[in-house]
Amino acid sequence: MTLALIALAGVYPVAALVIVAGIRRLARSVPRPDATCQTVTVVVSARNEMDSLPRCVEALLALDYPADKLSFVLVNDRSTDATGAWLDALVRREARVTVLHTEALPDNRLEAKARGIAHGIARATGEWVLITDADARVPRTWVRHMMGRVEPGVVLVGGAATVEARSWWGAVERATWAFLQTINVGAAGWGRPIVCVGPNIGIRRATYEAAGGLERAPFRIAEDLALFRMGRNAGGVVALYADVETTVTMDEVPTATHVVSQLRRWLGGALEGGPAYYMGVPLALVWGATLAVFLVAGWTRWPAIWAAFVASKLALDILLMSRLGSRLGVGLVRDVPRVWAIQLFAMFWLPLSFVFSRRFEWRGSGYAVKYP
Repeated sequence: MTLALIALAGVYPVAALVIVAGIRRLARSVPRPDATCQTVTVVVSARNEMDSLPRCVEALLALDYPADKLSFVLVNDRSTDATGAWLDALVRREARVTVLHTEALPDNRLEAKARGIAHGIARATGEWVLITDADARVPRTWVRHMMGRVEPGVVLVGGAATVEARSWWGAVERATWAFLQTINVGAAGWGRPIVCVGPNIGIRRATYEAAGGLERAPFRIAEDLALFRMGRNAGGVVALYADVETTVTMDEVPTATHVVSQLRRWLGGALEGGPAYYMGVPLALVWGATLAVFLVAGWTRWPAIWAAFVASKLALDILLMSRLGSRLGVGLVRDVPRVWAIQLFAMFWLPLSFVFSRRFEWRGSGYAVKYP
């Protein structure tokens, strides 16, 4: 038992160093010259987003990309606030913007955010469709750099996301997003990205249509993972970036409860992602829970080994967050204590939470899905 526990703990430094090396290896984005710019449609689905949507749209309309190659489809998905009226006013003054209201469209049998995204893509005209969230803001360089390395074999593009924290739970959310993205960015540096995150993903429209769209994809709550699988199943290349020019900034969730719900939704989405996910995720949870137990109680039996593990984990977590933060232009080292807290909480509580509730909520937008 002792040897097994020590072996499990010893995997962490190895895995962390591999991730650090992957982050360093990941290619930087480059700007696409005007002469070779592809046509792009940006799709945003909004539900009750009046607190965030104006800033999101302002950033989109300020994008540095040829105006004749860039269009927008903004979807009002059954909002009960002023979102729909605001979008109708916008479309009257912005020729590149198309506005859809899902309540006036045929039911595509999708739930939550995926419903609006699918309707939006159906109206897209660009060779590429880029998707972001109504509570996110893209940098001015976003489209030009997301398209910078797109060659004929590339079918998906993705960037990173960070959180503008204004409260303690916003800081926890920022730390959670950051640490999970170190894994994805590190894997991408070795040519094995795990996913393209929902607020910052793009797909070649021909690839999407050939797969039958989200309407034919087997998923409930993770439309980003469904899009990612479309691209991988098509045998194409995924161009994933982690740099300032391609990183979106999200508003924090409205309450601490939403942070917890978001963790549950991520886990639920991963478990519907196919064999590699619903086999790998439980193994990762078991490994993580074992490390958490060792972190909490290992000092009582193996104080020297425990001290060495804690010191190495702290140093490596600082290195991981520093590497990613330097690429995204965000100070993330300060979030290491929050990462430890959320790791301990999630490893013990997250799997058990599925026993008590099968409901998943989306940030502050009013979306929810309940598994049977």
